[in-house]
Amino acid sequence: MLSLALVAAVLARAVAAPAAETPAQGTARSIAVQQGQFLSDGKPVEDFYCAPAGAGAHPAVILLHGAVPRGAGNAAFAATCRALAAAGYYTMFVEYYSQAGPAHPGDPPAGGRRFAPWVNANFATWTQEIASALDMLDHDPAIVHGRIAIIGHSLGAFLALATGATEGERLAAVVEYYGGMPAGYARLAANMPPTLIMHGADDRSVPVRYAHALDAILTARGRPHEMHIYPGKGHGFGMLPRGDPWLTTLAFLRRYLGK
Repeated sequence: MLSLALVAAVLARAVAAPAAETPAQGTARSIAVQQGQFLSDGKPVEDFYCAPAGAGAHPAVILLHGAVPRGAGNAAFAATCRALAAAGYYTMFVEYYSQAGPAHPGDPPAGGRRFAPWVNANFATWTQEIASALDMLDHDPAIVHGRIAIIGHSLGAFLALATGATEGERLAAVVEYYGGMPAGYARLAANMPPTLIMHGADDRSVPVRYAHALDAILTARGRPHEMHIYPGKGHGFGMLPRGDPWLTTLAFLRRYLGK
């Protein structure tokens, strides 16, 4: 269980370099990444999305980035967006910096001693933006009701877990890469949907003990979950749709979302 201040202190060391995009295989290459926007508390939030081919409603996945400069890693998320759409999932990348964060592409998050206050001040705004994205998907006839998942990386994983604790009845699954459960939300962990914990054994930014702490919280509350610890991996792996992390994530989504 982590305080928001400790979350911020941990993530201040976790700003990853942007990953280059590697095209996913098969039909993913032909799927368009489209720009969008929705409202949260009456203010705009940017997103991009990828829609599966074929008629009918589809399950949905929300993607959340980490504490990186604005736009860093978006090419990797676009590749994941296409790959998930090719697997049959409507996929939405939420730019939660829209209302509280770096304003322009390339702008970094607050650094050093300013990072913890910045996270603490904006965490509620970010979770509200994610809840508003859920509202939009809940009312979209192209989305299968009750079959929405969130995938979060680093700071995005902390946000995904906080959202799972508060909005668990609206989520079918959470996939968290190298995050942890913030304090104040652990008491709500009985609401958590099925959760996939993905962490590197050698993570020096968000140490692996946070994965074990999350495992203990979910086990104590009888919540379904899996934990995969990757030997030799540090922070920032699994950004592209390839290898075992991708296959593990996709199998988890298929189990709880279908397709």
